[in-house]
Amino acid sequence: MKIPTNADCIFDQLTGLLDRLTDDQYTAAADIFSGASIGKHYRHIIEFFQCVYLANETDTICYDNRLRDTRMENDRIFAKESLKDLKSELGEVDNEKFLTLIGALGIDDQLSGSYMLTSLLRELHYAIEHAIHHMAIIRMGVKQAFPEVYISVDFGVAPSTLRYHQSAKSG
Repeated sequence: MKIPTNADCIFDQLTGLLDRLTDDQYTAAADIFSGASIGKHYRHIIEFFQCVYLANETDTICYDNRLRDTRMENDRIFAKESLKDLKSELGEVDNEKFLTLIGALGIDDQLSGSYMLTSLLRELHYAIEHAIHHMAIIRMGVKQAFPEVYISVDFGVAPSTLRYHQSAKSG
């Protein structure tokens, strides 16, 4: 199945960039991020995947109730270990499992009563797409704030875009 493979690719790309960043670069509040840091984007990405993993145990998923563990945004090694753990853990989830998505769409909405049927595979797909979006933001930030840091050309690029570029080259 391609979805877990894509998640593995995302984790590998994120880990690769972590290895090329310094602690100061990881935690620096960059103007392009409106004062946030690369680490805050990593925390956000990782927590969405953690929600998917926890959903395998709870049969529900709620992205509003993330852990928001600041160690993830301040400690590259902790973030790297979290990615390694998730890569292993998500390989063992039941992709066919149905879940209840709990979430509020507006700022004034309450979580109670906002339920929707979904599946673990659908939410894993969402977490991958969500990660790619944030990785594209990270990519722009690294290029502007830390141009000396190598970032691969496919970092933060959707698989469909990569496939399109490949077919355009061969066609």
